[in-house]
Amino acid sequence: MTLLYTDDGKKPDATPIDVADAIRQLDGVTWTLVHVEDPSGRTLTIGGGPRRFVAEVADDPKHRFALIDPSRGGGRIDLVVGGQLVDYPARVCVTIDVVLAAAGVFTEQAGARDPGLAWSVESLPALSSKRQELTRR
Repeated sequence: MTLLYTDDGKKPDATPIDVADAIRQLDGVTWTLVHVEDPSGRTLTIGGGPRRFVAEVADDPKHRFALIDPSRGGGRIDLVVGGQLVDYPARVCVTIDVVLAAAGVFTEQAGARDPGLAWSVESLPALSSKRQELTRR
């Protein structure tokens, strides 16, 4: 059973379409966080919107992978995640097409990371703390 958490609640038995719809709803104002739990225990958390997003897959609490855009250089981008303004490195801010691709593989392949995308072994602390708040509601 795939669990989907959004800013407005929890949906058990979420389909890949439910997850994609929730991601498309992220607007950086009212809707700012999506969290998906696969039956394997792996999680995908996506925040931000409407043009840039951050995403992290956690295989377990100690092994987290941030989705990155290797073409982006330095600099920082402000995103609202979980209702809080956060300053992220530009390299971890990706487009909706990238997060939708990551979510598609994650939901259709038992929590897998899309091998065609770039991942970094780094944690996004603000995203992790907001994920914890969302799942405790």
